[in-house]
Amino acid sequence: MFQITQCLKSIARNQIQIKYKLHNFTKTLSSARRSYAVNKFYKTTSIIENSDSYGVLLDSSKLKTPLGKELIINNKALALAVAEEWEMQKEHIKTDPMHLTKLCFLAVDNPSDLSEHDVVQQILSYLETDTVFFISDADNELEKLLMEKWMPLIQKFNGYFDTNLKPSKGIYVESLDAQTKALVEKYFLSLGFPALHGVLHAVETLKSLVLTTCCLHQDISVKDAVLLSKMEEEYQCTKWGRVDWIKDYIDNDSVIRLSAAMLFIYYTLNPKYKPLAKQDNYPQIQQSLKQ
Repeated sequence: MFQITQCLKSIARNQIQIKYKLHNFTKTLSSARRSYAVNKFYKTTSIIENSDSYGVLLDSSKLKTPLGKELIINNKALALAVAEEWEMQKEHIKTDPMHLTKLCFLAVDNPSDLSEHDVVQQILSYLETDTVFFISDADNELEKLLMEKWMPLIQKFNGYFDTNLKPSKGIYVESLDAQTKALVEKYFLSLGFPALHGVLHAVETLKSLVLTTCCLHQDISVKDAVLLSKMEEEYQCTKWGRVDWIKDYIDNDSVIRLSAAMLFIYYTLNPKYKPLAKQDNYPQIQQSLKQ
């Protein structure tokens, strides 16, 4: 009995030591990460023109991608926006909110060595589980609301691709066949490699290719697209309440990400033109949720 007790004490002591060492190691690692934060090493930002392309200058040095390639942008407005993201950095460089810069880096570096076909397949995978095709019938009021807000967008999407996609009550879209996929695939392949990264970024934000396409064609604004992608969540919030600052933070982050994606797509496809702003119907949509 005494030996068992001593053995248990020894095991407990070892576990405490391991936990203590792990805690210290985590603290050390965290401190090390903080100490390696990149300080802002430049004072001014500007752009440089070379034929029909543009680059970004940090002081007098050209901005390069993480893989060491020179960042080349085919649109002046996009280059100015990227330069502004770098201009806004304070004492430390924080790349997380620099969405346009990251999209430009991704298009130039292509770190995963993806082809246009690979990116389009990733985009199409969201169509199979698109948010707007799955309308819950557990709540009659919610079902009516979703049909009212989502069906017109599904019809617009069908109009763009001459398809006949319909909402589903199951776990997959029954009306999505090989021919439909081929039609949608053909269109997105025509956009070109850089713009496809913007489309994928938008689809990942909304979890909906239908909403992304409608936003891309300016049928809905960015803010409306984000709200429409979270209709069920908004409906529950109107019934049970919401923690405003958390919900607002998440929604605003989605709006920022989608705005960056749409700007990137537009400027990549239209190097010499400015985008038209779509007036959003956010207040009207929110009001309909409360009715």
